[in-house]
Amino acid sequence: MDRMLRITTRVVYAAFLFPPALLFFLRYSSRYLTAAGCRPAPSGINRLLPPIMLVVVLLEAVTAYVARALAPRGYLLNDVELVVDRAMRPITVPLREIREFGRVEDGLLRRSLRMMGTAGYYGYYGLFWNRRLGKFRLYATRTRDLVSVRTDKTLYVLSPEDSEDFLSSLGALKRGAPGAKPPQSTA
Repeated sequence: MDRMLRITTRVVYAAFLFPPALLFFLRYSSRYLTAAGCRPAPSGINRLLPPIMLVVVLLEAVTAYVARALAPRGYLLNDVELVVDRAMRPITVPLREIREFGRVEDGLLRRSLRMMGTAGYYGYYGLFWNRRLGKFRLYATRTRDLVSVRTDKTLYVLSPEDSEDFLSSLGALKRGAPGAKPPQSTA
C-alpha cells in the first residue's frame, strides 16, 4: 500500500470507532451522570442502547472484513490467464481476451468518478469512470505507476509492484499464446 492508502485506511478505522464510543458514552451518561435537579434518562434508553451498540459494531466489523477481502493482494500471470489475487472473489482475465496493455499516465486517476467500489480503504478497487479512459475496473494499491489491460468488454487498471516487468511478462505470454495477436500499447 502506498502512503496515502495507509493513512486513509487508518482514518476510516478511526471513524469506525466514533459511533460505538458515542453510544457507549450515551449509555454511561444516562446511567451514571444524572446531575442534581435533572430528570433521569428514560428507562427505555438503557434497554435500547446495548442492542444498537451491538448492531453498529457488527456492521462495522463486516464492512472491514469485506473491504479487506475484496482488496487486491497481487497479480498472477500464467500461460492461460491474468489473475487479480484477492481473498474473496479473485478476478480472472483469460490471456486470449487481452487486446491491449500498457502504462497509465500518472495523475490520470485524479479526476475519476467512483461508480461502485472503494477509493482508499485497503485499496482502490471497483468500477470507475473518467473522461480519458471511460469506464474501467480499478484494482490497485497505489495511484501511480499503473498499467492498463484492455479486453473487448472491459478495461482494467492495475498496480503491479514492478510495472515494466509485468508488461514485458504479459507481452511475452501474449506472443507465445496460440493465435495471439501482437500486443499493442495503451496510454
